[in-house]
Amino acid sequence: MCVLLLGFLLSTEARCLSIDKSLALGPEENKVTSLALKGETLYAGLNTIPGIVARVDVRSMKRLEPSLRFSEGENAVYSLLLVDNYLYAGLYTGPGKIVKIDVTNFSKTETLTLREGENWLTSLAAADGFLYAGLRMFPGKIAKIDLKTFRRVGILELASGENNIFSMAIQDGYLYANIAMRPGGIAKIRLETFQEVESLRFREGEDYAYVLFVSDNALFAGLYSKPGGITKVDLTTFKETDYATSFSEGEDNVWSLIVHDDSVYVGLEARPGGIIKLDRNLKRLDTFRFSEAESSVYALVSWNESLICGLYTSPGKINLLQTKTPAVESTPFPSTTIFILSIAIGVLLLALTKSILRKRRQGEKSH
Repeated sequence: MCVLLLGFLLSTEARCLSIDKSLALGPEENKVTSLALKGETLYAGLNTIPGIVARVDVRSMKRLEPSLRFSEGENAVYSLLLVDNYLYAGLYTGPGKIVKIDVTNFSKTETLTLREGENWLTSLAAADGFLYAGLRMFPGKIAKIDLKTFRRVGILELASGENNIFSMAIQDGYLYANIAMRPGGIAKIRLETFQEVESLRFREGEDYAYVLFVSDNALFAGLYSKPGGITKVDLTTFKETDYATSFSEGEDNVWSLIVHDDSVYVGLEARPGGIIKLDRNLKRLDTFRFSEAESSVYALVSWNESLICGLYTSPGKINLLQTKTPAVESTPFPSTTIFILSIAIGVLLLALTKSILRKRRQGEKSH
């Protein structure tokens, strides 16, 4: 009882994920694959033909009309990235394409088409005036684009067997790209020379690294497997910190991942869709499942104390989730007060127990 009461007093918030607001997009606005946030305006990329980028006011969770529909042949927005006042949309086409959008007037300014054989653009990253485009190929390839001229200036092919780039992250002059193979892994590229300098393959059974997220000096990698899982890499040593955390049956295929407010959130490709919340040591804190019609959490982005997720449904759907729900509206007790209270309650319980035992013995004697 003391422990339970003390835990209640120490707890200032519940760990529960809950839906705050939801928005279903319009007809033909299907399959949210990417999200980008600037201020209180959310941009949602859709896997449609042609590709579409929709806008949403996050605070009200209402549509901002109109959506931006691309030209014929500019299909399937698989990635979005904001750099200054421009939004870049990566298209899953052969060859890959990047659409440049001016967010000040929400209009398309230019489309860059990569070279023949540079196909299936799945992810974007940017640093020091350059844009990097990850390609789902065998082996994986990364195109380098000069943001000033918006022209392709180089291509890097990963080592043999390092296939299927779906996600990239940049930290301290290095670009990290997933390796979606058995086992999964990470390729490390030095941006200064634009050359692969090292690669890490995970342990047996830790297959198909799909999505990456870097926070501080740790890289988190979600595994596209059944069931799904997550592993953590120390970027100082470029080694896994421990064995991967595997999820439960039915919690399949990690499609999205973000670290927010010292917690790790993982979106699943499952029916119904789900989000798993973990701490930075990969200990599970909470699990949230959507309705049966809300499958596959393809995109995640954080906003204040909330989490925004894009669902791969038709029509597309965007949910705003609360990540912290107050348990009680009360002033937190000072630690000294809690300590004194716990001792007092312990003494009280001890006295009560002795009193009950004394009365029981007296009753036995009287018989």
